[in-house]
Amino acid sequence: MTQRWLSGLSASALLLGCAGEAVRPDSERLRQRAVVALANHQTASAQKFLQAALAAEKPALTRDQRATAADLRRELAGIDVSMDDLRAAERLYREALTLLLYPPTGPTEAIINLRTQLASLCYRQGRLPEAAEFYREVLRLETSSLGTEHPDVRNTLSILGGLELKLGRRTEAEALFRRQLAVAQKLPGAEKREAATVLDNLADVLEQSGRSAEATECRSQAKQIRHKLCDEC
Repeated sequence: MTQRWLSGLSASALLLGCAGEAVRPDSERLRQRAVVALANHQTASAQKFLQAALAAEKPALTRDQRATAADLRRELAGIDVSMDDLRAAERLYREALTLLLYPPTGPTEAIINLRTQLASLCYRQGRLPEAAEFYREVLRLETSSLGTEHPDVRNTLSILGGLELKLGRRTEAEALFRRQLAVAQKLPGAEKREAATVLDNLADVLEQSGRSAEATECRSQAKQIRHKLCDEC
C-alpha cells in the first residue's frame, strides 16, 4: 500500500519533528498514542492518531503484517462506529477482512469477528439479506472451529434464526432454532433457561407457519422449564 500524507493542520502537526522538519512517524507509535487517547476518553484524538497510523503503515507482505494491518483498520472502524460513521467503518472492516482472507489466511477468530461486525453494520442499515449472509459464514466458521455446543455457536444460531424469520424464511429459521434447542436442552441447571427462550422463538416460527398446535406445545414446554427453575431456586 502506498504511503499517503494526511491533509489538515492537526494531521500535519503529527508529522512534524521538534525542529519543524517533516517526518513520518512510526505506525505502531501512533497506535500507542491512540490507545492513550482512548484511555483518556479522547475519541476524536484517537481517531486522528489511527488515521495517521494508517497513512504511515508500510506494505503488508507477510501473514503477520497483514494481521497487524487488519487490526489497525478494525480499531479505527470501531471508533467510526462509536461516532456513527457506519459507511467509513464498513469500508475499513471490509479492507481488514480482505487482508486476512489473502492466503495464507489470518486467524479464524479474527475473521469471525470481522464478519460479525459487518453483519451488525448491514443489519443496522436495514440490509438484512447481506447481514444474514455474513452470519451464515460466521456460523460455519464457529461450528468448525469451536464445535456445535459452544456458547458462541448457540448465540449465532439464535441471531441468524431471528434474522431468517424477519426475512420470511420460516423453514430456515425453524431449522436453526431446532439446532439451538437440541443443544440448549442438554445444558445444566439455570442454563436451561436458554431452552425456554428457544422454545418461545420456535413457537413464533410455527405460529407464522400456521402450526398453532405445535406452537402452543412449545410455549407450554417453555413455561414448564421456567416453573421448574423457579422451584429449584
